[in-house]
Amino acid sequence: MEHEMPQKSARIEVVDALRGFAVMAIMFIHNIEHFNFYEFPEASSAFMKSLNGGVWDTLFFLFSGKAYAIFSLLFGFSFFI
Repeated sequence: MEHEMPQKSARIEVVDALRGFAVMAIMFIHNIEHFNFYEFPEASSAFMKSLNGGVWDTLFFLFSGKAYAIFSLLFGFSFFI
């Protein structure tokens, strides 16, 4: 009796993983914007104030525009396939 190998899915795992990352980043940015976390607590020093601003700007730089672009690109790629 021969055992049949299961059919391999036609999905591309890398595209699915990148799309999941993009959706996670979009949700992360949306939560920050939706819940109005724009005000920082009173900083105890000038260093902490600049650190708060630096982390905030870095997160938006890394996730905001790129997440929408990656998701749009992968949506178009999947639609093409």
